[in-house]
Amino acid sequence: MTFLTENGRMRVGPKEIAVIPRGIKFSIEVTGNTRGWICEVYHGRFIIPDLGPIGTNGSANPRDFEYPIAWYEDVDKPFTITNKFQGKFFTAQMDHSTFDVVSWHGNYSPYKYNLENFCTIGSISFDHPDPSIFTVLTA
Repeated sequence: MTFLTENGRMRVGPKEIAVIPRGIKFSIEVTGNTRGWICEVYHGRFIIPDLGPIGTNGSANPRDFEYPIAWYEDVDKPFTITNKFQGKFFTAQMDHSTFDVVSWHGNYSPYKYNLENFCTIGSISFDHPDPSIFTVLTA
């Protein structure tokens, strides 16, 4: 899948997860057989869990999270934008692509993570250390 966002383009393949923060405009291009899950967080946002006794050798390292590649779309044709607000969907029409500019400041951006980079730590034969050794992100 390719995620087109106002922050750029991001290709997401098998065994990868993508997080699109609230309020970011996005579109998804799908090719071939594709399946996945959607999770919506109503309060807060996804973060790397407190690493507790694991410390700096955490299971999901911040350096392994990837951000979109800058890209824009110069297309003048009708587009429909769908927004969700308070549990209801609303639409708006535009005469050009909403992805006609790429710009952001700070770290509020979509990102992806390759689950093959995730390394569980500890023994599961007796008890789990805190946090759960299988947690990539928490909310």
